[in-house]
Amino acid sequence: MNSKDVLDAFELLDTWEARYEFIGDLSRELLPVAESEKTETSLVKGCNTRTWLTGSLTDADPPVIEYRADAETPLVRGLVALLLVPFQRKTPDDVLDTDPREYIAKTGLAEHLSPSRRIGMEHFIERVFQIARGLRGR
Repeated sequence: MNSKDVLDAFELLDTWEARYEFIGDLSRELLPVAESEKTETSLVKGCNTRTWLTGSLTDADPPVIEYRADAETPLVRGLVALLLVPFQRKTPDDVLDTDPREYIAKTGLAEHLSPSRRIGMEHFIERVFQIARGLRGR
């Protein structure tokens, strides 16, 4: 699924109840984090719900990042999947050139999250960029 698909779905779904159900469905698209990867290093700092994020380069030409994520609750797993859409399977440089603010604004998500979840979302996106910076040039 790409950003346009998500935004089109959000436009069609006219209630936040339906959108949250869609967000929950997105969690099935997450690439799983192995239990051995659920370490302090992969734990996203600043999230109230324990959330793990890792990423590695594929063998594609050019190599792209495959982010793997998990969270302790279904809602947060869905939110994580939603936030990864603009970044998944892009080169590190493309990830670093992506500004997710327009995507997030068009979903209206920020206005429907608690302040602590919004802060967690910002920390999660920073971790996405941190992984991309670490994989750049490899």
